[in-house]
Formats: sequence, structure tokens, C-alpha cells
Amino acid sequence: MSIKFYDWWKKHRRVLTYGGFLILFCVYISPVIKEAKYKNTCIKLSEKGAVYKFNDDNIQETLLKETGLKIKELAKIEGYKNCIK
Repeated sequence: MSIKFYDWWKKHRRVLTYGGFLILFCVYISPVIKEAKYKNTCIKLSEKGAVYKFNDDNIQETLLKETGLKIKELAKIEGYKNCIK
């Protein structure tokens, strides 16, 4: 029994070792991926809110004169500022 297991292990140890390391790496990196997903969602929602706010205030001409940016560009900046901590 032990000789058969040793022969099997000798043939498959690289695949099992690399597979194990890959699984451990995925578990390790999972919180980083979740955080990036939450941050992207926050940015999209903040951007939509900023576009709505800027359109509601009718400040397009003033923004274009002062900053040279359109409402959507300024909304992207606001979205990033709100969600990066």
C-alpha cells in the first residue's frame, strides 16, 4: 500500500503542489479583489449622484469657464475623491 502511494505521489507531486499554492494564493488575494469591487461600485454611484447634482444646479457654463471641464469629467473627479480612503 505504501509503495503504491509513494509511486502515485512521485508522479503527481508537482501538480498537487502548484495547485495547492494556487488555491492558497487565491484565498490570500480574495479580499483585495472584493475591496476593488466595492470601490468601483462606490465610484459609479458617486459619479451618478454628482452628475445629477451638477445638472440640477445648472452650473455647466460656469464650470466650463472656470475649469475647462465638462460635467461628466468633474463628476468622475468627485466620485474618486469621495471613495478613495
